[in-house]
Amino acid sequence: MFQINFYRKFFDLDSETFFQKIQRALNPLNPSFDDVESEVDELYGFFWITGTLIFLMFVSSTGSNILSEWIHDNDGEKYEYSFDLLTMSISLFYGYNILVPLILVLSTSFLLKFPTSLSLTKLISIYGYSNILWIPITLINVLIVVFVNNKNHHLILNLLEWLVVSASGVITGLSNLSKIGPQIHRNTLLVNEGNPDAAKRQYILVMSCLGLAHLVFTMIVKISFFGIKV
Repeated sequence: MFQINFYRKFFDLDSETFFQKIQRALNPLNPSFDDVESEVDELYGFFWITGTLIFLMFVSSTGSNILSEWIHDNDGEKYEYSFDLLTMSISLFYGYNILVPLILVLSTSFLLKFPTSLSLTKLISIYGYSNILWIPITLINVLIVVFVNNKNHHLILNLLEWLVVSASGVITGLSNLSKIGPQIHRNTLLVNEGNPDAAKRQYILVMSCLGLAHLVFTMIVKISFFGIKV
């Protein structure tokens, strides 16, 4: 693990497999965790899709404010963008998509004692590929700012941004949960053999924690990139 050659296998991916995984990710209700069990562990898609999303989010947030200043002429106020937003988005998206799967693996392995351990690499890959569902928000945000004047209709703009971000958050959250859920459900049944009610409660608890984490993440994305306008 202290040699670069050790990590080469995680980036050995052909184009056909890459686009197949993107196609599965585009369907938020496709429970495809088992579909990737037979595939080689890879992190190529996670790094590139997440990196592309980070760049587009920064460009969307910065570009929409510049366009708003240019088109709507907000009393001569100059928008001053900061590259701190880019570094923050790197920490936010990479941090969330690595920490949540890591915590899930550690908690299910050592606290819940799942008999079939979840693959950290595959969990990170699932979260990474679902990030492609965030990409449309970058274009929609620019269109909203172009057609809605923040100065005169800031409440409408804020509402539209909340709706768009919330919809993206729900879709990406469903994509993650639908793919991870079957594996968690099987493990809870094995752990609580003979007690389906206990298995159901444990399953709901794990899935609720994942859903709550994604809800907090979605709110942070909205506040960080689009602010809170009142």
